[in-house]
Amino acid sequence: MRKVISVIAMLLGAAALVVGIGQKTFWAPPETVTASMPQLDGEAPLTLIEPSIDDSKLDPIDLVIKGKGDFTASLGRSYDVDAWVDKAAHVSLTGIDTENHKMIAEYVKGDAQVPNPAGDDIFFDSQSADGTMTYRWTAPDSGDWSLLLAADGKDAAPVDISVTYANDDAMPFALPLIIAGALLLVFGLALLVMRPGKPKTKGTNTQHSVAAAAVVALAISGVTLPMQPSDDASAKPSESADASSSPASSAPADESASASSSKKETTEFPVLTEEQLKNVLADVQKQVAAADEKNDSKALEARTAGAFKYLRGKRYDMLKEKFQVDKPEALNTQVLRSAAVPNASGAKFPRVISVVTAKDNDANTLPQALTLVQKSARENYQVVFAGQMLPNSSFPGIAVGDPATKQLTADAKNLQMTPEKALDALGDVLTNEKSKQADKFADSDFIKAIHAAQKSESKDADQAKVSYKRSVNKGDTYVVSTPDGGAIVAGKLENKAKFERTEDADPLKSTDKLTQQLLGKNQSNGSVESTYAEPVMFYIPADGSDDKIQLISADQVLLGVKEVD
Repeated sequence: MRKVISVIAMLLGAAALVVGIGQKTFWAPPETVTASMPQLDGEAPLTLIEPSIDDSKLDPIDLVIKGKGDFTASLGRSYDVDAWVDKAAHVSLTGIDTENHKMIAEYVKGDAQVPNPAGDDIFFDSQSADGTMTYRWTAPDSGDWSLLLAADGKDAAPVDISVTYANDDAMPFALPLIIAGALLLVFGLALLVMRPGKPKTKGTNTQHSVAAAAVVALAISGVTLPMQPSDDASAKPSESADASSSPASSAPADESASASSSKKETTEFPVLTEEQLKNVLADVQKQVAAADEKNDSKALEARTAGAFKYLRGKRYDMLKEKFQVDKPEALNTQVLRSAAVPNASGAKFPRVISVVTAKDNDANTLPQALTLVQKSARENYQVVFAGQMLPNSSFPGIAVGDPATKQLTADAKNLQMTPEKALDALGDVLTNEKSKQADKFADSDFIKAIHAAQKSESKDADQAKVSYKRSVNKGDTYVVSTPDGGAIVAGKLENKAKFERTEDADPLKSTDKLTQQLLGKNQSNGSVESTYAEPVMFYIPADGSDDKIQLISADQVLLGVKEVD
C-alpha cells in the first residue's frame, strides 16, 4: 500500500510540475496586450479622447496615434474641449475594455468641417506629428482633461489609436502547482524509501504523512480548509464584522464625498492657467507690435477687439495722413504683476480677464492695465482695453487661479453701485466738477486734469458757449470680481464737446494742430463739435466698504472735429 501511495504521489507531483511549468513557459500568455479601435460608422474632422480613458490600473498610458499625414493633439480642460467641439462630428473615445482588449469608442454625427484647433488659447498644449505620435497621458493639473485630435479641420482626424499594457490574463496557479508538485515528488520518494512501522500503528504514520502533505500542498496552491471554530465564538465574529463592515459602510459616504469634492473642484479651476495666460500675453504683444510697426489695422484683427481695436485703428489712420499725433503706446506684457482670471464657474462666453503687466520688475516702471475677452471657445483672447496705470492708483494683487475671482455682468449687485451706474456716475463727475456723485470717487489726477482742461477751453472760447455731453458705450463694458468682493470695470465713455458761436461773435479759433487738421482749417464761423473717446478702468469696492471708487487707468483721445448747425 505504501508503494502505491508513493507512486500516486509522484505521478501527481510530476503532473503538477508539468502543468505549472507549462503555464510559465509554453502555455504562458503574452506579457503585454494591445487594445485597438473598433470599426466606426463614419469619418469626422475631430477625435475626442475623454478623461475616462485614464485607467489607474494601466498607468502609464501611452497612446500610439497614427494618421494620414500631419495632425495635432491638443490638451485642454474637458469642459473647454467639449465647448470647442460643440456640434462638430467627432469620434469619441471613452475608455479601454481590458477584458476584450478593445478601445471603447463611438461616432457622433455633426458638422463635417471645423477650424483647425491647433494652438488655440483654450488648449493647454498642442503637439504635432507627421504620421505617428506616441502620446503619454498625463494631466498637467487636477481636474478632468481631454485630448482633441485633428488634421486640419477638413480632413478626417486620426482614428488608428492603440494602447499597450501589461496582460492581466496571467495563470495564477502556476507557482502553487510547481511548489505542490515538488512537494508531492519529495513525499513520494520519501515514502518509497521509508521503512515500515510497527504493526500496531500500521497505517497511522502513512495516513498522517499523506494528510500533512495534502494540507501543505493544498494550502500552497491556495485552497482553503475549514478550521475548528474558536472557543470564544461570541467575541471573534463580532470583531470581524466590525472590521469588515466599517470600510464597507464608509465607502458610499467616501464616494459621495469624493464626488461632491470633485464637483466642487470643477468650479474652482481658472479659465486660463498661468502658463496659458503668459503665452496669450506674449502673443498679444507680438501681434500688436507687428501691427504698430506698419500702422496696419488689418493686422489688429487677430488679437484686438472693441474700443482698443477701434482707437488704435483710428490712430493708424491719422499717422498715415501725417496728422500731429504720437504713435500708440506699445504693449509691454513681459512681467505679469496681477491677474483677475475668473474660475470656470459662471465664466460663460464671452470670457473676460483683467491683468496688470510691465516690461520689467523695476518698481519705478509704470505698469499697464489690460482687459482681454474671449468671445467663444474657438476664438482666441483679444485686447479690448489697455492703458498705463494712473499715478497713485492701485490694482488688487490677485494670483492666477484665485477661486474667489468671478466674471460679472454690468448690472452686478453687492457692490457700492452697479458697474453700469458707476460708469454713468463717472461721466457725470468728469462733466460737472460739482457733481453729486463726486464724493463716491477717490481723488484722481485724471479727473482734475479733465476739469482743468474744460475750464481752459471755456475761457479760450470767448463768446462761445461750451457744453460737454458724455455717454457710455455699453458694448464696451467688462467686469471681473476681486477676492475682496469688489470688482474691476473696463469701459468707454464718449464725450462730445460743443462750442456754440453766436452770430455776431468772432470766429472760433484753435491753436491745437490736431484740431486744425481734423477740422481742415484753423477757424470756423459756425459752431464746432469735438468728439473724444475716454477709455477707463476703475475699481468698485464691495457694498458696505468705506473705500471709494478708484480710477486705475484712463485716457482721453480726440477722434474728430466738425462744424455743426
